[in-house]
Amino acid sequence: MPISTPIGGGDVRIWMPEFKGDLIVSSAKELIRQKYPKFDGAAILWRKEVHPTLAALNWKFMRNACATFAGRAWNWIDDVFNLTPNDNLVVSCKAAQGRSTMIRDLWRLANLVIRSELWAARNRVVFQRQQPSWSLFFKRVVKLIQEYFIRLRGYMQNCAEDVLLLDYFRVVHRSVKHQQPVEVFWQPPDENELQICCDGAARGNPGIVGAGVVARDANCAVIGAMSIGLGVTTNFLAELYGIIVGLEWAMQWGFERICVRSDSFSVVEAFKNSSIPWFSRSRWLAICRHYVSIRFIHTFREANFAADKTAKRGCLLANEVGVHYVGRPPLLNSVEYPNVSYYRFK
Repeated sequence: MPISTPIGGGDVRIWMPEFKGDLIVSSAKELIRQKYPKFDGAAILWRKEVHPTLAALNWKFMRNACATFAGRAWNWIDDVFNLTPNDNLVVSCKAAQGRSTMIRDLWRLANLVIRSELWAARNRVVFQRQQPSWSLFFKRVVKLIQEYFIRLRGYMQNCAEDVLLLDYFRVVHRSVKHQQPVEVFWQPPDENELQICCDGAARGNPGIVGAGVVARDANCAVIGAMSIGLGVTTNFLAELYGIIVGLEWAMQWGFERICVRSDSFSVVEAFKNSSIPWFSRSRWLAICRHYVSIRFIHTFREANFAADKTAKRGCLLANEVGVHYVGRPPLLNSVEYPNVSYYRFK
């Protein structure tokens, strides 16, 4: 992302590794500490739902410090959950995506317990010359799942599938989390005010990002739209540059008062508190000198879908390549209107 040219004023000392430009100990430590590759399984194991003993043992498995063997146990758990386990714990846990929080946690717990018990059974065979017993193994796994289940705090779905799974392991049913619809609305700008609806989109974080802006007047008409590619950066900077580029782009209509609508609460608060990254402050100060009033509104994505669509179009563009539309572009099949309820679920 290019740094804008100076706009006058005194020099300010900047600590470049930090967005705000202030020297802090944590950012200095990040520059000198030795970094290792991120381990994918850490987020699966080290969590409050997993007992530390169980997590530590499976950590050894994933780090190839121990070896496990598969067999009848994996076929059994496959039939119970109707999910396919995998030697890779990360891949195995992803098989439960789309299920309730409780079932995902229970599936993870079953995988961890079976791995640890298979290893314990293998050690008894090798070192104690004990013959493996499926009935003892089965009872041990079910007992451990019942003991560790008390740490799980997720919600179950109000469906027979979840109830049958919990009944199978003879564990206590959890409460059902009902999704409640919440009405959200879009409001037009005030008279003699321009509203720009801004949004950023990213394919990964960091990843290829783009931004989109839709300009609306007090009569709810779309007077213009814009999509721009921003190269490779983070979601936060995509949302932030979407607002900055949108404010600079909106200068062509000559409005002195402008309203910015964005679905990124963190970016809106950053502008309100003047805590935006140091490398964008000069552009922000130039924008503030141009407008008499800049008003920020945080909205939800359900009432900002037009800007979201233009932002996704920006992901397809090269870095700093923008597409400008006069009036309502053909890609916007629908736009937001006042006195219309849009719903989100919480």
